[in-house]
Amino acid sequence: YGILILVSFIATALRSEWAVTGGGRATKNVFATMLASVLKAPMSYFETVPMGRILNRFTYDTDINDVTLTQVMSMFMISCSWYVAGVAI
Repeated sequence: YGILILVSFIATALRSEWAVTGGGRATKNVFATMLASVLKAPMSYFETVPMGRILNRFTYDTDINDVTLTQVMSMFMISCSWYVAGVAI
């Protein structure tokens, strides 16, 4: 049982590390793309859209990426490990 617990602990640690670093990297890429799109927008866009709405959208999208994407990546890894365990057993 000790080996099983050790393997489970290592797999959980690797899954968590992968989800956190992957989620951070994905959020960074999405933020850079959003920022580039906003900076390339014509000046008429900034005259018609309030700055608070732009900042609110950035904040919301970043929050969704940080929370939801990390959870989905974690659930994906759990599903893959269940599949591997089912095939192995």
